[in-house]
Amino acid sequence: MTAPDASSSALTAHAGQRRASHARVFRAAVPIAWVQIAVVLTGLVAYPFVRAVDPDFWWHLRTGELIIHHGIPRHDPFSWTAAGHAWVAHEWLSEALIYAIETSFGYYANVLLYGAVVCAAILLMYRLGRAAGAGTRPLVLLMFVSVAVIGFYVTVRPQEFTWLLFAVFVSVLARHDRGERAPLWLLPPLMALWANLHLGFMYGLMVVAIWIGARFIARLRDPRIGLRMPVALGAACVAAASLNPHGPALLWYPARYVFDPRITANVGEWQHPNPLYPLHAPIFLTLLLLALALISRTRPRPFLWLVTLAMIALSLQAARNAPFAALLLMPVAGEAMSRRWQAATSARDSRRRVPLALAAALAVAVGGAVLAIGARQSGAVSFARPSDRGYPAAEAAYVRTHVPGARLFNEYGDGGFLIDALYPGVKVGIDGRGDFYGGRLLADYATIYRARAGWERLFDRYAPDVVLVPKTAPLAAALERSGTWRQAFSGRDEVVFSRR
Repeated sequence: MTAPDASSSALTAHAGQRRASHARVFRAAVPIAWVQIAVVLTGLVAYPFVRAVDPDFWWHLRTGELIIHHGIPRHDPFSWTAAGHAWVAHEWLSEALIYAIETSFGYYANVLLYGAVVCAAILLMYRLGRAAGAGTRPLVLLMFVSVAVIGFYVTVRPQEFTWLLFAVFVSVLARHDRGERAPLWLLPPLMALWANLHLGFMYGLMVVAIWIGARFIARLRDPRIGLRMPVALGAACVAAASLNPHGPALLWYPARYVFDPRITANVGEWQHPNPLYPLHAPIFLTLLLLALALISRTRPRPFLWLVTLAMIALSLQAARNAPFAALLLMPVAGEAMSRRWQAATSARDSRRRVPLALAAALAVAVGGAVLAIGARQSGAVSFARPSDRGYPAAEAAYVRTHVPGARLFNEYGDGGFLIDALYPGVKVGIDGRGDFYGGRLLADYATIYRARAGWERLFDRYAPDVVLVPKTAPLAAALERSGTWRQAFSGRDEVVFSRR
């Protein structure tokens, strides 16, 4: 009889301990800064569920399918304007990952993965700012500004891996520059991974080159500073970047963006940020805060100073570079603030804490509010599947059914969606792979789409079978007047033309 009683007592005691453990978790408190960070990052992750799907996502998805089932494509399978031409699929690993996740779990898993990647980049820069002595209050405020910049670009796109790896490289090299122990050995393997995820690995090589330059500058003041290790690390990173399906040739591939500006001439995010555009206001605030930090008496060490100056210049050159500047805001401006004002240092941080349950509820509430407001404004949520809101789904279905095998002239931003919707039956005329098409073809497209002088000659030379463009496109009005084309199908926002 004693054994069952002992067993019953043990079970009762175990249950009591479990209830006490749960109660402690429920009553646990966390710093209020953690709550603020969780709230802003939860909103950042939730936003892509209700924003329009990135135009390039669709062709990344279809390319990932080709890679998984047939290997990395070497020639273009998607277009008729450049059919069979050599194609450098430089984001092949990201595309394979997008397709594998999409088919295994759904679109929401891709959103969560890429959201986590962006959050990791932001938190790395937050941690770097804390290591420099900046307090949580100024860093949280700077994080709000950073997220206001980065959130404009957050979606499922390979570029987000570049943001994270950029943050890793800056963090490791800045810590080493301050005399801390930092895993420099990690950078070459990460560079090999980066070169297969996104062409932005060139930003990593730039950061390493700036670090080597800063070491050279430091050696002018102190001959004891060695240069052999920095030069060896730079050489190792260059060699690692060559470990990709295209070999060392990929190192020169980004040069086409520099030497042929027509590639990016018609892409909004490649243009200069506009001070009159309200959504670009956080970019200019970020650049102003960074510039003030650089010219202050408490400016950062030469490495971070030079990296920041480079990213300010690149952000002014193209709005899509602004996230790099936004990531630097916390360690650079935060460090300058902590050196300038004692109230901005970690020693003066608020000790206020918030119950864990309340913190979790606030984060969930913010995420839910972002989803609800975004869904109300957009009318769609991308969860299990990406929403086709904003894309010509009905028009694509008409083309697929009534003109299979046609040579389609389409709007640039629709190209990725049309690849996913129509491949392999119908080939597109253009899509977001501007580096592949080259400046001349993109310039011809712009002349035709905008119905500029000489468009008829170019249009006849390309000789498409069917046209799918927005109703507001100048080409649509020109085809209405031409007498040789007719409206075959009219959707909500776009129209399909076929020859009479």
